[in-house]
Amino acid sequence: MPSPTIIRSTALALCLALPGWPAAAPAAGPTYTAGQAKRGQTSYQHWCQTCHGSDLDNGEFGGPPLRGSWFRSHWGNGDVGALFAYVRTAMPPDNPSGLNDTTYVDILAFILQANGYPTGSAELPPDANALSEMTLRREGP
Repeated sequence: MPSPTIIRSTALALCLALPGWPAAAPAAGPTYTAGQAKRGQTSYQHWCQTCHGSDLDNGEFGGPPLRGSWFRSHWGNGDVGALFAYVRTAMPPDNPSGLNDTTYVDILAFILQANGYPTGSAELPPDANALSEMTLRREGP
């Protein structure tokens, strides 16, 4: 006779397999507006461009690329909250945490736009918990 633990586990597995049973919601992609990305571009040009370059991958002082394959390989499997936390605590190198959270998310919106994430109707919020719910993963190739 199977143990009560095995019976409960089997019952739970069967319930989860039933059609209509609520499954875990997939993480949503980032949401930002075109206006927010434009503000972010202005802030990027002031605070980030010298190190990361005008094209986000051609900086004078060795800042890592912020678009393309380097960005995807370093951030593409994470969430926006992790990227926000890193940028907020480490950038700019001569003044870490020196910008306000709204400026940081505006810059992130510009970086997301440069990496082909679509714009939406809501701005990227300056809230670490909300940003942690937004995945940078993409479906497809």
